[in-house]
Amino acid sequence: MSNDPYRSVSGEVLYLHDDKGQVGHENFVITKDLNLNRTLRAICEIYQEDLLRDVTYTVDQNWIPQDAFVRLSVDGVFKGSGWFKFFGDVVECENFTKEAGRASQKQILKGPIQSFGAHPVSNDAWGCAAFDMSRPSEKQHFNNVVTTSKTAHGNTGPSIMLTEKYISFHGQENISVPAGNFEVNYYQITWDGREDMKNWPPIHIWATHDDFIIVKIRWDHLKSDYVLNRLDLD
Repeated sequence: MSNDPYRSVSGEVLYLHDDKGQVGHENFVITKDLNLNRTLRAICEIYQEDLLRDVTYTVDQNWIPQDAFVRLSVDGVFKGSGWFKFFGDVVECENFTKEAGRASQKQILKGPIQSFGAHPVSNDAWGCAAFDMSRPSEKQHFNNVVTTSKTAHGNTGPSIMLTEKYISFHGQENISVPAGNFEVNYYQITWDGREDMKNWPPIHIWATHDDFIIVKIRWDHLKSDYVLNRLDLD
């Protein structure tokens, strides 16, 4: 309807391993309201681990995290769930995990939160919105970053995990994926400051210019491409 206050886009991403072929997939819906707040709803599956992740995550018009819910199952059984709320430099989480039971968490960051990672690859593309395009040639450091898990597949938690990252911008490109041809911005993410991740290769992210919709991600650490297979506009 023309007077509908919400605009939505939906799509599917395929997880493609270099040697094993398709190892998972992700379906997502992104809804934008009249104030340009965006909510991502993503369902992610990784076949080898029988991992199923359900995520609902909202940012405001400036891409600042507002709140999120994550539910995780691994090996076909419940692993944990958590609700996250962000207030400036404060992060709170109410969660329940199979290993630890019920917990309430609160963390004070070094400054306002810059990015949140719940492990959908569509969420990874959103993380590039923190990059300041007025300084495109700089490799920018973000140390007020929260994630739900520090493992590559995000198969622990979910809980508050503090981290940091670097983002660099590598220009605009036109790339072709199963969903079609797209004009994209190309970013790289690295973790130079983290001892447990500084030797990991960069994540290469190609996302649409304004809405940061994932078109392609390449991560040599997992020998995998994540490609947009379908995109539907309302």
